[in-house]
Amino acid sequence: MSVDLEDLELLDAVRNFALEHEDPAVEKFKASIRDWGDQWIDVNRMQLPVADSLVDALARAIPQTRGLLETFVRHRGRLRWEQSYRKEDGVVSDAMLAAYGFVEILGKQGPFVSATIRAGIGFYGPAIEYPKHRHHPEEIYIVLAGAADFMIGEKQGIRKSAGDVVFMPSNRPHGFRTADEAFVVYYLWQGGDLREISSFD
Repeated sequence: MSVDLEDLELLDAVRNFALEHEDPAVEKFKASIRDWGDQWIDVNRMQLPVADSLVDALARAIPQTRGLLETFVRHRGRLRWEQSYRKEDGVVSDAMLAAYGFVEILGKQGPFVSATIRAGIGFYGPAIEYPKHRHHPEEIYIVLAGAADFMIGEKQGIRKSAGDVVFMPSNRPHGFRTADEAFVVYYLWQGGDLREISSFD
């Protein structure tokens, strides 16, 4: 089966965004994203309501993040949008479930399969709280649009907005509350189970 050319555009955008980023925290992930592997699989497309909200988020991007966000906007209708949590889990609010989703481009479930790195984007609607949680893989958020107040360890109210980088070491409790606008992040995970479901404090 041949690689989908539209997926290749997304792969290039996701990899180049990290590889060209100059923040020292992102350096820790560059070896993994360079050597992600070579397997592509065709994934089932899935839609969530947040996919179309990406268009509005473009207005809150900055020049350094706009190109990547525009790529995802162009492809939003053909991606596999996911959520990690369900209503019956009882760990996140109904408001969050109605207004969040993520897309994986690199990772265990493809479309570009990697056992070492997970990369994609996450979307969170305005004024929602992602409760404090933790996971073994270390993580980077690079904010593409919007703003949120982070809780990291015992610290609270750490405002991050477009262009900012947030690094989470393994098992560091973290969460955030979005501002009065949609919040879009580019994420990287490495180390441990790349599809681990977070535990909540």
